[in-house]
Amino acid sequence: MDKTSLRIQYRKARAELSAAEITTYSQQIVERLLNFDYSTIKYVHTFLPILRNNEPNMWDYIQGLEERYSQISLAISRSNPHDYSMDHFLYSGKLNLIENQWGIVQPEAGVRIKESSLDMVIVPLLVADKKGNRVGYGKGFYDRFLAKCRKDCVKVGVSFFEPVSAIADVDRYDIHLDKLVTPQTVYSFN
Repeated sequence: MDKTSLRIQYRKARAELSAAEITTYSQQIVERLLNFDYSTIKYVHTFLPILRNNEPNMWDYIQGLEERYSQISLAISRSNPHDYSMDHFLYSGKLNLIENQWGIVQPEAGVRIKESSLDMVIVPLLVADKKGNRVGYGKGFYDRFLAKCRKDCVKVGVSFFEPVSAIADVDRYDIHLDKLVTPQTVYSFN
């Protein structure tokens, strides 16, 4: 299937999940993420969920990472709608978070961090395929962002759904995932 068809299908599938399913699946994803080996990781970037889009709830991941791995610094982003870029900020509970026009909660300001500092990025998506290609919302924010990260930065997608066989229209601008975490398992694409 192509990205447009997959985007329609999986937005619908995610919208049809119950609140209980979203909570359970999010907890399973978070627990799998927290069991990763973080021994060489200093900076992790994560997304803040768009709750109205039934995205995996990453707030528990943020809390768990702070509790279990206090040596790790967290980063979150602010989207720039004019050029589809993102600015990244160190996360702390003291940041003033605001909601943008897409329902994304993001920092108003803060201490900036460069993409080259990041060791791991948790990537939102609708669905991925068995080769680590992903389908997001179609604006290209994450492909632009991930293209600026170091080659050894671990790109980890999270999805409520198992991967499809293949995404038909992958292009040279698409950035592949290294791992995909679902409620059932962790896939590695290296």
